[in-house]
Amino acid sequence: MKFERKFSFVSVLLLTLILGSFTTALAKASNDENIRIVKINDDNFEKEIINSKQPIILEISSTSCPPCLIMIPTLIDIAKNYTDIKVASIGFDEPNIEKIKNTFRIQAFPTFYFLRDGKIINMKMGAMKEDELLKALEYTPAKNVKKVTQYKPPKKKHLSCSVDGEFSGLKNHITISFVFGKTQIDDVDIVTDVLIPPELEEHKPQIMEKFKASGKSEVTETKTGFKLHTANNSRFMRAMDMKRTSNYSEMKAGLELQGFKCE
Repeated sequence: MKFERKFSFVSVLLLTLILGSFTTALAKASNDENIRIVKINDDNFEKEIINSKQPIILEISSTSCPPCLIMIPTLIDIAKNYTDIKVASIGFDEPNIEKIKNTFRIQAFPTFYFLRDGKIINMKMGAMKEDELLKALEYTPAKNVKKVTQYKPPKKKHLSCSVDGEFSGLKNHITISFVFGKTQIDDVDIVTDVLIPPELEEHKPQIMEKFKASGKSEVTETKTGFKLHTANNSRFMRAMDMKRTSNYSEMKAGLELQGFKCE
């Protein structure tokens, strides 16, 4: 009987220690991946946007938009470091946003709306730096704000995420890849395969020329359409000045929030 009690006590103690370690690890993983960006659709728009007590940076993006992808680390950074700001995101090519489409005027991606007490105080189009976003929100960080952004060297160096998308009636497949170094994200590569349907085949040269003229990507012809490639050292990527302090789990969570599948 004494042996059984002792065994039971030891078993419970070991189980408690194991569960405690597991819970701590789980909490740590959740904190790493909890980027605190709220995904918005017609169901939660009123609660999260109209009735919010926090000032809001609302991004309207498309998975087919390279500047939108480049903005993800900046939005992660703001959500992490300024917890009194709500960072929210709407995927324009996602379902259940018909009311939102009728509410907001969208001419380009990304488009940012800045709200206080449910009212729009500013609107900006195109990729923006962190200080520009805060200025548009009319937000001044408190003097005692301690930034928590710390780049953590990853256990996995490579991350690749992809999604099917559509823009201007053209279906496409986007893949974004990262190489994580010891101190920052070392390499970013975005490839978009665009499908040209048979009825638009004769207009293919003009469509390709339009994308070449934008200067955002290298454009090469393929059998099914054409490919857009935005490389890490491209002029467009350098001009965007993408923030590179987000870690592996944050970038994975941020892209999955936008509908990407990562591996």
